[in-house]
Amino acid sequence: MNLKENTVSIPLKHDMKKHLSERFGHDVKTLYFIGIGGSSMSGLAKISLEQGFNVEGSDQVNSKYTELLASRGATVHIGQKRENIHPGIDLVVYTAAIHPDNPEMVAADELHIPKVERADYLGLLSEIFPKTIGVAGTHGKTTTSSMIATLLHFANFDPSVSIGGNIPVFGGNAILGDSDYFVIESCEYVDSFLKTTHEIGIITNIEEDHLDYFKGGMEQIKASFHKFGAILPADGLMIAYGDSQNVRDVVKGLRCTVTTYGFSDQNDWVAKNITYDHNGNPSFDAYYKGEFDGHYVLRIPGKHNVLNALACIACAKFLHIDIPVIEKTLDHFTGAKRRFEFRGQVDGINVYEDYAHHPTELKVVIDACLHHDHNRLWVVYQPHSYSRIYYLFDEFVDSFNKVDKLIISEIYSNRETNEWDIFPEDLAKRIKQRHHVPTVVISEFEDITKFLTDNLEKGDLVLVAGAGNINKVAYMLVDALREKYPDAPYKLPED
Repeated sequence: MNLKENTVSIPLKHDMKKHLSERFGHDVKTLYFIGIGGSSMSGLAKISLEQGFNVEGSDQVNSKYTELLASRGATVHIGQKRENIHPGIDLVVYTAAIHPDNPEMVAADELHIPKVERADYLGLLSEIFPKTIGVAGTHGKTTTSSMIATLLHFANFDPSVSIGGNIPVFGGNAILGDSDYFVIESCEYVDSFLKTTHEIGIITNIEEDHLDYFKGGMEQIKASFHKFGAILPADGLMIAYGDSQNVRDVVKGLRCTVTTYGFSDQNDWVAKNITYDHNGNPSFDAYYKGEFDGHYVLRIPGKHNVLNALACIACAKFLHIDIPVIEKTLDHFTGAKRRFEFRGQVDGINVYEDYAHHPTELKVVIDACLHHDHNRLWVVYQPHSYSRIYYLFDEFVDSFNKVDKLIISEIYSNRETNEWDIFPEDLAKRIKQRHHVPTVVISEFEDITKFLTDNLEKGDLVLVAGAGNINKVAYMLVDALREKYPDAPYKLPED
């Protein structure tokens, strides 16, 4: 169904039960989430519990998300079976990865239970929050949306939040507040971000990605981002990364106010005089239309996070949030989970993990590593999706040109088969040929951990990167190093 048609008026006080009941023509009290353990789906399920719904759902494996939801009263099934679906369910929410022949989908059809895809449900949820803030872009969505959510928290705006990563100040990836503000991560894949409504939009950058869907390339991608901007009302605000010509192109002609940010003076908001501490954390001066705004210090590394902070500052000024609150936010914000996250230090060897899975993301996190004190930089990379590696092959090759040692694991893909006939060995071979970076392909996580443990030296920095399950290696490595060096000093994350 097209949920953008026949839109009803926004209910008062964020009454999602009333909203859904009006939309579907019957009382909606029990929700069933197929794929409830996903990062976004689990967040929506958590919010639904807090809204007073009966929540049920299923996933293929148990996880911290399913356990958390079960502990809060959700009924969670491990394994997706038709008998899990019963007449007492009023609405089924499913992820894009769930196929129509899924037994639970078939059972819902047989029982005439309405179904909506995750992005559509998020769109319905955004309709009850008149001040939704949608953060879009090829990269930086999770960090920027997390930073803005933290900002609204410290400004006592009591926001609701639904993003793809855990935010330390909230202790999770989703929360239900009691204000009109709702911060969401707006993903462009399959045009999901066109299903939601927003008062404030942010575009952090626009590059080629998800080319399995955007078969028209950059022109199709830009057209989708322009539609995202066109959703904003006339009195809304688009905060756009102005150093990107692609971004500048898509925000032309929008009915809302547009403010730009970046490093070049053509922008409204500009970062200057950037310096770094020994961990690679930057400090910078912010200028608005040529006037000094303030000096800001970050607790997360990398020049790219200066840009994320600028977007946050621009949002804060639009919402009339004072500089001391912005400073408090940036001082407390230590990053979203799996974004250059410290996993441990043993005998002077530092281990970090990051969600980076696109060439540009890899470049910026590697750049952050280079600003961190280190001897040699090791990267363990798990390629994510065959189509992405195939279409962006040369960009991936060049993203590792400053690495000292590289380990590549098998390609992780949970939604496609290898119809492109691409393998990690292809990537390793080209990297060695073009950049002479010592590169090995190792499939098993245990073998990767042993190879690192046998070859790491004091002062080395290890970055474990990828959007799949490769982050397990970071935990395994810290444990292996502590076992190898039982008397050596060590440091673990504060959490």
